[in-house]
Amino acid sequence: MLFFIPVLMIVFVSCQKEIDWGLGNTNTANKMLVKISSKTGTTDSTTIEYSYDASKRIIREKTSGAAGGQDLGNDFVINRNGSGIITTTVQKAAALIAAGIDSVVTRFNYSTASSRYTSSIFELSIGGIGVIDSAVFAYDANGKITSDSHYMEIIGFPFPPFLALKNTYTYSGPNLVSVAQNATTGPPAPPAPISLQAYTMDSKTNPLIIGNEAIVLTRTGLFNANNPTKVVFTDLSGGGQDFTMDYTYKYNSSNKPDSSYGTRTPGGAVTATKYFYQ
Repeated sequence: MLFFIPVLMIVFVSCQKEIDWGLGNTNTANKMLVKISSKTGTTDSTTIEYSYDASKRIIREKTSGAAGGQDLGNDFVINRNGSGIITTTVQKAAALIAAGIDSVVTRFNYSTASSRYTSSIFELSIGGIGVIDSAVFAYDANGKITSDSHYMEIIGFPFPPFLALKNTYTYSGPNLVSVAQNATTGPPAPPAPISLQAYTMDSKTNPLIIGNEAIVLTRTGLFNANNPTKVVFTDLSGGGQDFTMDYTYKYNSSNKPDSSYGTRTPGGAVTATKYFYQ
């Protein structure tokens, strides 16, 4: 069963002198984030481009670039109905193709009575075996998503759907401050802690904020009102992959990030990032 969990994670989950600080005096109060360009060292670079509908709702996120020799290409299309509710997403990614998967189509269920997304489901084939992932969203009294529980069904195997992965979200004010992940190695083993991510935030404006849709779409960084200054990742699986990212920003006149530097510890790798608005 260990083989299936990393695939689910795929579906969910510069030199400083070269950075351009040129947008520092640009007023972006009414402009949308259209691109994020990042570079780590001399070889790893990533570009993320965002597209919106006429009502300024996000409908596509396209990633290109490479890191550590791996292609990070990912095309994530978000389909909405006439009311703007997300109905399906279609994801095509280099990592999925490498696993023999052309694309992943996820369907979302929405309750008009509560104005909440209740669940999602996708089906794919891994090594000729059909796998269905059904996620159920839980909310707190303030309407924020507190967890998503992913139940896996493996077609043809003699056991019912089982809880394979659970993400638990903790908030402070308008920001998501931690994400805890539990995962199983397969039935009947219950999910066990595998990671914890904790965030420290600034007081400036996040360049792209989409609220609960960020959790539904597994783009947790787009929930927050503000920007992370520190991210602490703790590996609870015993793999020893703990690390910390510290971020510093230059803000434009709208108090949104113009550029940033992220430093990883251990290792000291520095990622320079530029934000573009239109």
